[in-house]
Amino acid sequence: MMLAGVLLLGGAVGLASHHPVVRTGTSTVRPSRTGATTVNVRCGLTDLPSGWKEVTDKDSGKPYYYNAATGVTQWQRPAGSRFDDVSSDGPRALTPGCSWRIRTDLTTTGCATPVTVTAVVRFAEEEGFEPPQGSLFVESCVPEGALVLGEQKTRWLLSEDPEDQGDSLWIWGLFKEPLYPFILFELELSQPLQMPVEGVSLPAGPLCFQVDHRRKDGGVQLGEGAATYKVTEKIKADLVGLSEVTYDEPVPCGKIRFLDTVDSISKSFV
Repeated sequence: MMLAGVLLLGGAVGLASHHPVVRTGTSTVRPSRTGATTVNVRCGLTDLPSGWKEVTDKDSGKPYYYNAATGVTQWQRPAGSRFDDVSSDGPRALTPGCSWRIRTDLTTTGCATPVTVTAVVRFAEEEGFEPPQGSLFVESCVPEGALVLGEQKTRWLLSEDPEDQGDSLWIWGLFKEPLYPFILFELELSQPLQMPVEGVSLPAGPLCFQVDHRRKDGGVQLGEGAATYKVTEKIKADLVGLSEVTYDEPVPCGKIRFLDTVDSISKSFV
């Protein structure tokens, strides 16, 4: 079943009765009308990310993709990378084996009614950096095509106070280790996001986020935070106007919530 271009999960129920083509990454299995099964080997096919399966839609004949672990069904082929084939049964962490569900409610000037974009993301921390930082991977999103999938161009970063890099609770000696109460990262809109008001849209490009970050019982908690995008402006750098300085002015454009831990995150630093 399809609704507004998105396959409902109910459409994946009873697939056998619709005689779908199921691609496992190495072969194509096609039930025949007589009941016999033929297998066509597909050499050189790039495997899907862990947990994803490709199924052909009965009505359109087009492939769609389903992830039983996250419940996501989409037309867009999920991106693969070094984040694939990893799993984690331990506490939540900023590692490839831990997926995070996010919800962004985005607004812009001229439209106060938000547009919701949800996604599944993963983090990978790189050793040897202080403060901790690393790569961010977007596995899927709804609406499809709203965000750039795959490994993002920019890095995520843990931060004490983004507004004052010299304001360090750790340096003051109040705590044994850096607390880093915020995580900073970017997601990229692949195209302008149309708002409910005609002619109003959020421009394509990077969205910047500052989200609450805590550590509890050996696990990571991510909460909620603000979303902004940047508008490039030029200002005069001298009184006579012979030189200019270009800077990016942050513009508020909504909020983000990490659905897996936002309701249980600690409000204090300790």
